[in-house]
Parts: sequence; structure tokens; C-alpha cells
Amino acid sequence: MALVRTAIALITLVLLTGGYAASQLAFFNGTTAQYIAALDASPVPMLALGLLAALVILAFVPAESDHDLTASSEFSQGEVE
Repeated sequence: MALVRTAIALITLVLLTGGYAASQLAFFNGTTAQYIAALDASPVPMLALGLLAALVILAFVPAESDHDLTASSEFSQGEVE
């Protein structure tokens, strides 16, 4: 699961960086209106929705390290007595 979380984080980082760079390029070239029109006509909004859904699903899936910490703290409480 850690690999999936890392992959989605990297994909998100690349897409956000690319989108920001493209919008800045359009601004400095004076083609902002064409960029916005092309962005709305592309599959980017559906890609963003899919990415958001994946991030929400992963937010509810516990990380593997959470299970390890819970198990180790249960054992340590039993040893303290």
C-alpha cells in the first residue's frame, strides 16, 4: 500500500507542476483565453476527479505502519505491568 500511496503522490506532484507551468506559459504568451478553453474541452477535469477519488479512498485505508504501531503498543502495555 505504501507503493500505491507514493505513486499517487508522485503523479499528483507531476500533474500539479505541469499544470502550473502550462498556465504560466499561457499567461506570459498572452494566450490565457485559448488555454482555458482548451483545458475545459480536454479530459483534464475527469482526470482530476479520478485523482481526487483515489486520494479520498486512500485517506480511509489505514497505512501499514499504523497496524505495526498499534500491535507494538499493545505488547508494551502488557510488559509494563
